[in-house]
Amino acid sequence: MEPTELGPSTYNDCFNAKKYLEDYYSMDPETKPMCSDVRFVITTLHRIFSSGLIKGETMIELGAGPVIYHILSACDTFKKIYLTDYFDGNLRQIEKWLKKENNAFDWTPYMQYVCDLEGNRCTPEEKGEKIRSKVTLLKSDVTLANPLEPVSLPKVDFVMIGACLTCACKNEEEFTASLKNIVSLIKPGGYLFIEDCLEASYYIVGDIKFSVLSLKEEMVRRAVVKAGCAIDEFEIFRDSQDSVTRDDFDRESVFCLLAHKLRK
Repeated sequence: MEPTELGPSTYNDCFNAKKYLEDYYSMDPETKPMCSDVRFVITTLHRIFSSGLIKGETMIELGAGPVIYHILSACDTFKKIYLTDYFDGNLRQIEKWLKKENNAFDWTPYMQYVCDLEGNRCTPEEKGEKIRSKVTLLKSDVTLANPLEPVSLPKVDFVMIGACLTCACKNEEEFTASLKNIVSLIKPGGYLFIEDCLEASYYIVGDIKFSVLSLKEEMVRRAVVKAGCAIDEFEIFRDSQDSVTRDDFDRESVFCLLAHKLRK
């Protein structure tokens, strides 16, 4: 199976957001636990937000995809959360959950996991309602100077990128340029969080193989510095035993990067 060609039409024409959720995020207590990659990211975000380092009023996630697990800890920090994506189908899946539609993906196990990390100071249902009260959905395109065009927002305190640049960019130059576009949305002194995979070349959804830009650690570090940020931490997670096999997604490892935008 050959990877499909990168580009906007790939996702508009071929990507099945519902199938992606089923393949990569569905859970069963007996047969399919939470993916260890996702558990690593959730735990890292919990640690960062519970430390008190990240503060402010507003955050944006660029390339949220159809998922909400990135903001399960962030919802206690920010008053406004913008979830954005290029593909309408991804935003539609989040909208279903926000509106409690019958066929919406069930994020309850993920919220319960975060509630456990937080000492169960609230229930998954209460966390869900808090998120619903704060989230706004927007379109985004990381290749634009203003990735939220035509919307223009004041610069924000925190921007998160969840594995979208490897889908949108074909080489290091495009990766760096898109990252600069994204960092332009952050206040000086504000924070950037990136979650993505190292040395991946494809992932499979249903019977379609999507190609992605293969990242190396030094390439990511160079791009973040060129975008005007200083790296605070770069955590890498490797796990060969997982419910998402290397045949489905040939990543070598998953990383979480936290950086702050330098003041000029």
